[in-house]
Amino acid sequence: MTLGDVWPRLRPLCRRLALLGWVSSAAGMAAGLAVAIAGGTRLSPLMAAFQTSSAVCMAVAIASFVMAATLQPRPPARRDAEIELDPAAEFPATVQSFLLGSVVLLAGAVAFACAGLVLRSGPSAQSVAFCQVFLLGAAASGFTFMLFSKVAPRRGKN
Repeated sequence: MTLGDVWPRLRPLCRRLALLGWVSSAAGMAAGLAVAIAGGTRLSPLMAAFQTSSAVCMAVAIASFVMAATLQPRPPARRDAEIELDPAAEFPATVQSFLLGSVVLLAGAVAFACAGLVLRSGPSAQSVAFCQVFLLGAAASGFTFMLFSKVAPRRGKN
C-alpha cells in the first residue's frame, strides 16, 4: 500500500488542512534553517523576522494537523468473510515510516535543546532555530502518521 492509495480516503477538508500543515512546515523549516545557517552571534532584524516566522509556521502547522487528524473519522470496521484483518498487525511500511521519522526528528530537537541549555550564555539563536526545524519535522511526520493511520488498513496475516 502506498500513500497514493491512502490519500483519496482522506476527507477533502482533511486533505486541505494537511496540505496547509506541510506547506507551513516547509516554510518554517526554511526560515529556521536560514537563521541557523546564516545567523551570526547577533540576529539582524531580518533574521529575527525569519525566526519569528518559523515559530508562527510551527503553530499553524501543528494546528492544521491537529484539526485534520481530529476531523478525519476512522472508517467503520469491515467484517467480510474474505478480508479478515488482524487488529495487532502493523500499518503498511509507508505509513509506519512517518512514526519512525517523527521519533528521530524529535530526538534531534531534544539534542539541540540540551546543547543550547549547556552553553554558558544560554541557548543561542542557532540552537533555537535548529530546535524549531527539528520540531517542525517531528510534528509534520507525527501528525502525518496519525492522519494516515486513521484510513490505512492494517496488514493481515496473509
